[in-house]
Amino acid sequence: MKKSFWVFLILSALLVIFSVQNAAPVRVNVLFNEVRISLAILLIIVFMTGVIAGASYFFIKSKKKKELNPDTIEDTDDFNSSEIND
Repeated sequence: MKKSFWVFLILSALLVIFSVQNAAPVRVNVLFNEVRISLAILLIIVFMTGVIAGASYFFIKSKKKKELNPDTIEDTDDFNSSEIND
């Protein structure tokens, strides 16, 4: 399996352990409202928000790269193959 999968799995396990040890409710200010929420739930929400943001960034970046590369790769391959044949 990929290294990134194992890193994600280890970080997730550490988050769960940390969250269980720190399950006391905390006050969180959201704009002008105050909310009391378990620290464990808050950490999981923040972690998942980061995962979604990172995955979205990676998806958008790889999609743009795929859109730009097909033309340049085809031109480069044609150029390199003609040099080899000469």
